[in-house]
Amino acid sequence: MDGRHTTTAPFFFIVNPAAGAGRAGRLWPSVRDRARRLGLAYEYEITQAPLTATSFVRQAIRAGAEVVIAVGGDGTINEALNGFFLDGERLRPGASLAIVPIGSSSDAARSLGIPSGPAALDLLVHGRIARVDVGFATFSDEAGRPTARYFINNADVGIGGRIAAGGRRLKPGGGLAAFFLASVAALRDPRPWEGTLTVDGADPEPVRAISVVVALGPYTGAGMRVAPGAKMDDGLFDVVTLPDLPRLELLWNLPRVYAGTLLSHGKVRHSRAQVVRADTDGGALIELDGEVVGAGGAEFRILPGAIQLSVGTP
Repeated sequence: MDGRHTTTAPFFFIVNPAAGAGRAGRLWPSVRDRARRLGLAYEYEITQAPLTATSFVRQAIRAGAEVVIAVGGDGTINEALNGFFLDGERLRPGASLAIVPIGSSSDAARSLGIPSGPAALDLLVHGRIARVDVGFATFSDEAGRPTARYFINNADVGIGGRIAAGGRRLKPGGGLAAFFLASVAALRDPRPWEGTLTVDGADPEPVRAISVVVALGPYTGAGMRVAPGAKMDDGLFDVVTLPDLPRLELLWNLPRVYAGTLLSHGKVRHSRAQVVRADTDGGALIELDGEVVGAGGAEFRILPGAIQLSVGTP
């Protein structure tokens, strides 16, 4: 089965042709060829604008799709993930998500052991299905409207959104070098925020930080290991607070982010939690899975084992 059809096949591809500076669109024919060789009966849709992937995925799941395969980067995966839910509930608990990572960072796939490009489809045959945690964020969007979204890899209140946007501007398609340069640029003008951080209902603690990272997976920013011990199936967020340090100290410690040793810095705070609330002075950007979605305060709740995902073997 090939192309778009009126009767939903077991597999549904959602394809973002713009991901990876157009690389996803160029590789889509190779992905289709591999799907044919694997004997997959499938349908597909091409994303046409932001958030259309969420709508297409919901339609496919309602029509009976068993596996949704997101072709693109972390933003595409995030939109596909949100299509599995409506009004706080799973549309169909038996449906599962698969990923063909072709994007600017692909940090979620890196955390899950999923190879890049068409080879990722082989996991549908030779991999395994795992239940992984999902984050649920409530915040105000860029227009100030109350909003809720799900995320699969990490959330950031602070500098992370500027780094993600800068990585795409510096080099179409992103990549480690682009995100490194974007990090250097952002750390030269860190723009710390002040507010409080509340973890699992404890008393709010005052904070002045350049970032609070709420992590499901260990990687962000095309390979930065801000939360190296984070696991995507342990029912807990890893919460890392990066304090407002002098600019030279921030830049000096950037290599430690990639090495996964930043948590040993005496002023970096790390905890694990199920519910995290950041109340800010209003200027901090909110980033979910590499996309800026709003600004100001936010609350994050973990949903243990909320999605079934095709992943690599241990």
